[in-house]
Amino acid sequence: MRIHLGIEEDFRPARKAHPAIAVADLDALARLLSEAGHEPTWDDSIPEVRRFYVQDPVGNRIELMQG
Repeated sequence: MRIHLGIEEDFRPARKAHPAIAVADLDALARLLSEAGHEPTWDDSIPEVRRFYVQDPVGNRIELMQG
């Protein structure tokens, strides 16, 4: 999968809107991101969906999930 993002001159990261990406091994990805300095923020508000959020380098929230 590829996600292409653009940059705008007056860019402000969205607080709520964000992409959600389904992955096969959420725990392995969480470890890799943590080791790279991007600490996951786990969210258990939807019981049947395992997910966490990370921030990209410019502050956008990205959701990663395994359902």
